[in-house]
Amino acid sequence: MLKIIKRISRILALIVVYIMCAYGYLNAKGFVFKDGTPVLSNMAQAKEEFSEKVKGEIQLSTAQTRIEGKGSAPLTMYAFSSMACSHCSDFHNYILPKIRRDFIETGKMKFIFIHFPIDAVSMRAAKLSYCLPPEKYDAFISALYKKKDWFYSGKKEVLNKYAKEFGMSDDDIKKCDDDKKLTSDILLTFNSALKTFDIDGTPSFIIKGADGEELIRGSRSYDDFKEYLNKRLDGAK
Repeated sequence: MLKIIKRISRILALIVVYIMCAYGYLNAKGFVFKDGTPVLSNMAQAKEEFSEKVKGEIQLSTAQTRIEGKGSAPLTMYAFSSMACSHCSDFHNYILPKIRRDFIETGKMKFIFIHFPIDAVSMRAAKLSYCLPPEKYDAFISALYKKKDWFYSGKKEVLNKYAKEFGMSDDDIKKCDDDKKLTSDILLTFNSALKTFDIDGTPSFIIKGADGEELIRGSRSYDDFKEYLNKRLDGAK
């Protein structure tokens, strides 16, 4: 009987490990769970239309507001991203630099990165980024997107290592982890985006201009973004 119990326990343990690994893998690939079902958030499963009209207020606390670009820019891009999402990483590493060069630095568009954490590890990374001085915010996010050891290891110490490289002490990290107000702010933004705009996967983008707001779901090529943004700019003239 004892052998049978031990065997059942091992099987159950393997099942739990499998589920945890599968969940982490799906999150990293840009999946989110909706009504218990994994939903892929990338260009293959995006709607046929490149964008859709939306309306509503994007709720961001002062601590979450990091604006890149000129205040007079006619367009604003809000990028909803999870730090664990590989499609978000691809956008940040390969597409955003071109958007920055052609649209943000030229005064055509402002850019606001919004954390949309789809797991506990991404939530912690989001909090640490907001606890850093504003001038280190972008560099910290870029560093985490270039390497994923902090996510796959599952160990706080690995993520702490990156925070310390950007100047945070053990006390700073603990204070940030314990900041319930910041957690509440991130969750408020998350829930508001989910409810108001039906954003249920990453990456997602809201482009705001004089002609209103439009939502883009999933990953896109730079050429697609460029064509779309230029059309929005032409319409704003």
